[in-house]
Order: sequence, then structure tokens, then C-alpha cells
Amino acid sequence: MRQRATPRRVFHSAFMKECSALHVANADAALAASEYDVAIELYSAAIDIDAGTDTHFAKRCKAKLGKTLWEEALIDARKVLYHRLIHS
Repeated sequence: MRQRATPRRVFHSAFMKECSALHVANADAALAASEYDVAIELYSAAIDIDAGTDTHFAKRCKAKLGKTLWEEALIDARKVLYHRLIHS
């Protein structure tokens, strides 16, 4: 049974998307400044908040590569491929 979209749920959803977008914007700035730990943390938070997109995983992968976290980066790269297969 599908739940109805109440004003509270709509607000919650919009708030979560806004929080996720702020995390991604700050993560992008951290990645550009080669602050890989900060970028990884912020991309991870955005993924947790909004279930993540292939772009979130790709950018977090790039940050992990910057830290030479090869195996963790590979996991994110696979998630990128998975998201693109499912959503194409």
C-alpha cells in the first residue's frame, strides 16, 4: 500500500534534498582543494541522506583515488556502473 504525500512528508523530502545538495556542493569544493578526507565524508553523508546517485559515487570514488584507497574506490566505481545500468 502506497503512502500518501502529506505536507509533512513533502517538506521532509525537500529538506533532505536540500541538505544533500549542500553536502555535495561542499564536497565538490573539498575535492577541488584536494581535501580528500573531507570530500569523502561529505559525499558519504549526501549518499546516506538521499540514497546517492551515480555522480555522488563517481565523485567519492575520485576522492578515494586521491587518497590511494584503491579497493574502496573500486567499490564506488562498481556502484556507478550499477546505478547506470538500472537507470538507463
